[in-house]
Amino acid sequence: MPWFRPDSFLTARAAPLATRSARAIAGAARAFVDRDGRLIPLSLLAGAACSVAVGVGAAQAISAPPDTLPLSEVKPGMKGYGLTVFSGTTPEKFDVEVISTLRNFRPNQDLVLVKTQHPRLEVARTVAGMSGSPIYLNGKMIGAYAYGWLFGAEAIAGVTPIKSMLDELARPLPRGIAPKVGGPLPAPVSRAGGATPPPRAAAPARLHGSRGFLGAVDAYDLAGHASQIAARVAPSLAPPESTGLARASTPVMLGGLGGTSLRIASDLLGPMGLDPMQAGGGSSASPEPGAPTRYVDGGAIGVELVRGDISAMGIGTVTRVSGDKLVAFGHPMMNGGVTNLPAAIARVHWILASQNRSFKIGEAVRPLGTLVNDRQAAIVVDSSAKAPVFPMRVQIDGVEGAPHPTWNVEVAHDQFLAPAFVSMAVGNAVEATTAERRDMTWRAVSQVKIGRYGTISLVDFGAGNGTPLSSDDFVRSRLVRAMGALLNNPWEDVSIERVDTRVKVTFDREVVLLRGAKVLEPEIEAGAPARIRLDLQPHQGLVESRVIEVPVPRELAGGRVDIDLAPGYEVERPMATPNNVAELVAMLPSQTHDAESVVATFRLRENGAAYRGKVASRLPPGAMDTLRPSSASDAPETFGAQVQVPVSLKRFLVGKDSVSVTVRPILR
Repeated sequence: MPWFRPDSFLTARAAPLATRSARAIAGAARAFVDRDGRLIPLSLLAGAACSVAVGVGAAQAISAPPDTLPLSEVKPGMKGYGLTVFSGTTPEKFDVEVISTLRNFRPNQDLVLVKTQHPRLEVARTVAGMSGSPIYLNGKMIGAYAYGWLFGAEAIAGVTPIKSMLDELARPLPRGIAPKVGGPLPAPVSRAGGATPPPRAAAPARLHGSRGFLGAVDAYDLAGHASQIAARVAPSLAPPESTGLARASTPVMLGGLGGTSLRIASDLLGPMGLDPMQAGGGSSASPEPGAPTRYVDGGAIGVELVRGDISAMGIGTVTRVSGDKLVAFGHPMMNGGVTNLPAAIARVHWILASQNRSFKIGEAVRPLGTLVNDRQAAIVVDSSAKAPVFPMRVQIDGVEGAPHPTWNVEVAHDQFLAPAFVSMAVGNAVEATTAERRDMTWRAVSQVKIGRYGTISLVDFGAGNGTPLSSDDFVRSRLVRAMGALLNNPWEDVSIERVDTRVKVTFDREVVLLRGAKVLEPEIEAGAPARIRLDLQPHQGLVESRVIEVPVPRELAGGRVDIDLAPGYEVERPMATPNNVAELVAMLPSQTHDAESVVATFRLRENGAAYRGKVASRLPPGAMDTLRPSSASDAPETFGAQVQVPVSLKRFLVGKDSVSVTVRPILR
């Protein structure tokens, strides 16, 4: 429900909605680094290839490639090297020495402990972003640098065995990973006016992988969604108890975000096992001249969550390239299973040393492929696939001389990440452009283009007394809640094709406080309207009076009518429970009345009913018996019928009141 922050901004919050995504590849030419660090091509033997089924089916059994070393042959004291990018895009060597092997470190997965030696690692020790760096003994790959100790005084790392990573590479994937769109748009949904919203039954919840929202569509909440995901992935990301061991975590490079947006990113992404940090704003939207065109073992790789005027990219290291597939990280990114996020070749600026956990600072330089599987031992990227993203444009009007009033981004088409970064994109743009500590009113109109379902318009608003706008004002906006409802609906996958938001700002507090209400005639004739005087207190100035008329039906003669007065943004329109995406799309723009209105509501003597997507605001006697099926439990939902009369104020109303009027009997 919309709400106001009395000490700063009054902000429209979304009213609840009505209830509520084979070919196999043999190992082909890939890059391999010889003992001298030179990149040379190596064609894998056909019998040693890793097969990845794209269609549904069982994974093929794989044998260990000849250039890998079985864990049984890894002994303490053995020396070798690893590959990672310390600066730029070219992998460099660092020395390693085996300490021991931890058996069953993860379910069906061991861990090799190694010492690492390099001038930079002597300072940085364990480095986030080195996850996936391939480790070699006797010139053969044994696995990927993936774990480390917090506050460790030595450069000690845990290595995920390459066999565990190749097992993830061999997993079958569904045939289609791009979001599917719905069927043809049905005829418009009819609605009857003049009734209060019927009781809303929960629509069946739908789970999209590990990042889907569990709950009714009308209950969508971005912060709650983040908490659900964190609870699901926490057990798989947590290190063994009392070991102090942790993943060499995935740092997320955030660019172009202000302070509030950075905090929100940390709140939403941190519990999911990601480490958001302010860094450069590089983006792969415009590839850099001279940037590499293919992945190599030990090269830097990024997973882009949003790119453009703001950016967010998880950075790590490629372990092994096999044809157009690769494995990286040596641990999950978000443990999301089958997924569909944009990948990119990355460049490393520097390794920043820290007493807690050092990390790489980098940025994307060329988009390439898609993260298709996010598992315990590795992420899997298909360089031949293209992940779905949608463009978003934010235009800020009314701020004279603003140097950057238009913001453009591309957002990953993901049921959680899309609402999260849409929220930050709008909030960050407004926060950066309207950094004013004076009275302000804003109205945001968003156009959301939905594949095969047309474009809907959503309105958010707010006003305040000197506290600048921030991303906090948009986390629970109608736009974000609608995005979450669409992408997590229980019926079908929905394709968001584009989002355009225009925010109009005025430096005035266009708010009136309802100081009181009084009926001008306590008794009225049957069929006459009730005239009510509203006393409205503007932000500055004298109290204003406004008389409104509320029609009262003749059938209420001989009784008293209680009339409730409330802001339009707090009064839900009568709507039936949606049964499909078409009905959900139809109701999203009209959940409440005009935000700049007052709504007078009073009860009728009849009942109304909602049944199979239709609302009957008033039913004649015996109608319920006709509607109720005799051989099924699927029955209409009944509710007390009401009349809602909206009256435009052209300003945002704060406060509620109620009055009563007596209707004289009709004389025979």
